[in-house]
Amino acid sequence: MLNTAPMVLVSRTDLPVKTYADFVKLAKAGPGQYTYATSGVGTVLHLAMEQLKQRSGIFVTHVPYRGGAQIANDVMGKQVDLAMLVSASSIPHVRAGSLKALGVTGKQRIASLPDVPTFAEAGFPDAQVVSWYALVAPSKTPAAVRQRLNEEFTKALADPGVRDRLAQAGAMISDRSTPEQVDTMLKQQTVRWEQALKKIKIDKE
Repeated sequence: MLNTAPMVLVSRTDLPVKTYADFVKLAKAGPGQYTYATSGVGTVLHLAMEQLKQRSGIFVTHVPYRGGAQIANDVMGKQVDLAMLVSASSIPHVRAGSLKALGVTGKQRIASLPDVPTFAEAGFPDAQVVSWYALVAPSKTPAAVRQRLNEEFTKALADPGVRDRLAQAGAMISDRSTPEQVDTMLKQQTVRWEQALKKIKIDKE
């Protein structure tokens, strides 16, 4: 496992809210009036927001994009009201003041956005969803080669410069460093999202 990165719910700057709790009140007062964008139907960004909507008891219309490149610009341009973005895509705009961050999906706050609370802090502890990045190789790769690759990448991830660059992008070094730990995580994630999908209604968009 190379690293994990939380997602950030952002809004256009003129939306009259400061926190996610504010937005919940706004959305309940105007069901279906607001929209949010993600990089596509079925992505972890989409599922995270749908799960959050369900827990919050709100209805906000999903606007799926084919990839995330245009999303931040369209929120800034007021084509959509909110977006669930990966941290690296949201941090520069939030720090520049062109987007407002309402919450972070990780277990802890992002170092480069210290004033933005996690959704767990806002009362939604099960909204801990992160994107993750793992190194994989063909299944027939010799065990000795896999072991050497694991050792070298683990060593690189311990470098302070690498860790700092990742932290600035909102990413965190994973504590799951062995192939066995990653395999366990994948099985846990499969079970989690299978259960979640039974509860989340995903429209045919």
